[in-house]
Parts: sequence; structure tokens; C-alpha cells
Amino acid sequence: MSANARAASRIASAEPVWTGMAPLAQVLAAQGRPERTLLHAGPPFSSRSAVPQPVRNSAVQSILFEGWADSAAAAAELFDSPAVNFEPAQDNDCLVPLAGIISPSMQLHVVTDPASGGVHYAVLNEGMRHCLRVGVLEPGLLEHQRWLHGPFAGWVAERLAARGPIHLLPLLARSLADGDDGHNRTIAGSALIAAELLRDDLSVFGPEAGTFLAECPPFALNLWMAAAALSLRAAEGVDGSDAVTRAGGNGIDFGFQTAAEPGRWRTAAGTPPRGPIADEYRGLPVLGAIGDSAVVDFFGLGGAALRHAPLTLKGLGGFAPEGVLDRPGMLMEVEHPRLPIRTGVSATRITEAGVAPVVLLGMIEGQGLEGRIGGGAFEPSLAAFGYSLSEQAS
Repeated sequence: MSANARAASRIASAEPVWTGMAPLAQVLAAQGRPERTLLHAGPPFSSRSAVPQPVRNSAVQSILFEGWADSAAAAAELFDSPAVNFEPAQDNDCLVPLAGIISPSMQLHVVTDPASGGVHYAVLNEGMRHCLRVGVLEPGLLEHQRWLHGPFAGWVAERLAARGPIHLLPLLARSLADGDDGHNRTIAGSALIAAELLRDDLSVFGPEAGTFLAECPPFALNLWMAAAALSLRAAEGVDGSDAVTRAGGNGIDFGFQTAAEPGRWRTAAGTPPRGPIADEYRGLPVLGAIGDSAVVDFFGLGGAALRHAPLTLKGLGGFAPEGVLDRPGMLMEVEHPRLPIRTGVSATRITEAGVAPVVLLGMIEGQGLEGRIGGGAFEPSLAAFGYSLSEQAS
């Protein structure tokens, strides 16, 4: 069996289980990170000054959320100082969508693989309003974040404790059968997760939580991100394998890591996703590819699962990359035993096929003024994968 086949077998064998909630502060303490640490999507930035405005906006609001500053100006000054540590979320086994930020008081989904003992974390999905992930300074955001990471997160933790861990792959399989792709479209999956949490719930907070979940069609995405990342991470340490184990964009660069070189980011220009934009936003700058949700597509969901999601494919219209439905067969090493997808993409397969996985990403307005202005497809540069392959072979 080749190294990449062994890596793919490990990825397909993982069993992600949602076991609870935990604050980022707990994860940082266990990893010996500074208390004042903020986590962002994608690979590291070259410098603090290189951070794009939408991400800066989210960092400023996270600092205010933590109470480290009492005004936006003071928070911006603090962010630019060495007093705040700023790291990729994936380097801390965490995940955050788009231009979002994770700060110490924010609550994380804890997703584990009982067989290997692996664990990965993803921040709570914020819903459709007052979202850090869209990178806009807005009134009401801090209040919503306090509710989300306070009463709501507490209710989720209580429900998980009461009903027990939730195995994610069976729910993910059902959602794909119902028309989700697991990234751009997660409506069915979010309804399934909500039903699991609300079943037999007699708490006073239950109706309020139920209302939020009913109005949050992307709620399952962050759980699918954790499940995908945990599965990909299972391949880390396979000598000679260039299977992709981590992937994401920071708005400037798109980066990935491979099984044989855990911790080493390979990067290429993170060009903006391409997709339909509403008339009122046409002509506005689009931020480069951003978000840790790219792990979903590299696992075999999202852009690799469009056969299951005709509405997603239709929504891309003329922006759907050529041959998008054929790419999973070209790029993914094996059939997943419990999901109707292929998995196990590698630099070798990407280079040999001459095409990269299609990543479905939200399109964020580049100046931090309008937030999400559309959804589209991003294709990572082939050059980065060829470089990885040639260097590992030398």
C-alpha cells in the first residue's frame, strides 16, 4: 500500500464524535499559549500590518468582547502591539470560518475520535446576524456574542451532558442524502443537529435556543469543519505521504499542510473566490480566499460533494469550474466507508490531474464595510502543490 493510500485509510477510519463544549482559554492553557491570544483562519500572516481590514475588524471586536480595551481605538492599538498574541487557529487544533476570530472566552465544540484519542475544536456558529466571521464593525455584535458564548453555549453543554455524545458521520450522511453539500448548503444538517439537541428538552431556555437554531441554517457547518479536520489530521505522521491534512485561507494567502510534514504550511496566493454577486455589491473589492472551512472541501464535502447538492451547483451558475463533478474521482484516493463521498486528496494526485479541489467559500467585501456579499468557488494554485511534491521527493 502506498503512503498516500495509508494516509487515506486513516482519514476514512476516523469517527468524529461531538462530546461537549470548552472555552478557548482551556485549550490555550493546555498548549502553553499566552492568555491574551487570538486565533484566525488560514496560515500565519507575514506581519501584523498585513492583516486585511475585515480580519482586523473582527480582532478589534474580539478584544472588546474580552474586556481588554474599552474603545475600538484602544482595541486597535492593543491589537497592533506585542501584548496580543495572534496565531492560526489550525496550529492550535481549532477552526474558525471566514474573517472570524476566536478569543479566550469563546466556547468551542469539542469533537473527538475515541479510537485515536484525537481532538479538534470549532467555534460556535453565530447565526445570520451580528457575525464576527463577516468582518464588519457593527452595533449589537458584542451583545450577541455574550449571549452566544454565555447562555446559549451553556444550554448546548447541558444538552450534550444530558443526552450523551453525538456521532457526527451518521447525521452528515443523512444531510447529504437530503441535498446538502456540507459546506455552502447545510440546511438539512443544521435541522438534524437542532433536533438532537432539542429532543426531550424541558429547560426554560429551550424555546429561545430553538428559535435561534431554526433561524441558523449554517449551524452544522462548524461541526462538519471539526469532523473533517479531525479526520484529515488522522493522516499526520505517515512518512512519505503528501496527503493534505490542513487547509485554509487568511484573505492574503491560501495554505495547506501534508501528512509527512505536520506543522509546516505551504502557501500560495489566496485569490478571491468567484461567484454571483448581487447588483448592489458589484464593483466592490472581494477579499482573497479566507476561512478554515476549506478543510471540508479537502475532506470530500463542499465543492467535492456537488453531486449531492444540485441547488448549490445551480447557484454557482457560470462560475462552476469546468469538470467540477469529475474532480473527486480524479483527486480523492478512496471511497469513504460511511459517507457517500471520496476522500484522501494529495499533492501527488493534484499535480498529476492538473486540477485542484474546488473550495466553496463566502465572498467577503475587502474593505470591511459590507461583510458577506456572495458565495463562490476558489481553486488553489497548482504551483504550491507541485512545490510541495518536488521538495518532499528530494
